[in-house]
Amino acid sequence: MNLRILKKLSKRAMPLLQQLGEDREIFAARPWDNYTHLLITDRKHWERGPCHPSHEPFNRFGAECARGMKFLTREGRWVVVNPPHHPRKGTPMVGCTSGYYEPEWEEETAWEALDTIVRDHFTDWDKMEEDDLPFGGALSRDLSTPSLIFAAANDMIAERKVA
Repeated sequence: MNLRILKKLSKRAMPLLQQLGEDREIFAARPWDNYTHLLITDRKHWERGPCHPSHEPFNRFGAECARGMKFLTREGRWVVVNPPHHPRKGTPMVGCTSGYYEPEWEEETAWEALDTIVRDHFTDWDKMEEDDLPFGGALSRDLSTPSLIFAAANDMIAERKVA
C-alpha cells in the first residue's frame, strides 16, 4: 500500500464509518501534523534524511543508523530512508481524546478505523486460542483484501437496518 491508495481507501471508508455509528471527531489530515499506524512499504513514499551522528537523534557514539535503511548516494553521502508516519494532506481521519487523569489525543485514518471495526465484528472470540494473534485464524470471514472488507462493512450495515 502507498499513501495515495491509503487516502483513496479512507475516502471510501468515511461514509461507511458514519453509517456504522463512528462517534469520534472526523477531520482531514494536515501535512506533517497527523500520524498513521500503518506500515507503508512502497519505497517511493519513504522519507529521506541525512545519516550523520549530529542529525540522527537515536544515533549516538557513531553507531549505525537506528531506523530505516542506510545507503550511499552517487555523491558519496550516506542517506537513511524511513517509512512515512504521516498520511497525505486531506486524508480523512478520525480521532478523540482518551484517558482519565492524563488524556491524550488518539487518531487514525478512516481506513484503519473501518478495518478495525470490521475485523472486531467478524472475529470469533470463542474459538480463539491463547496462542492466536487477535486477527489471526479466529476470523469467521475472509478479510484478506480491501474489497472484502468493504463488502463485509456493507453486510454489517444491512444487518443493522434489518434489526
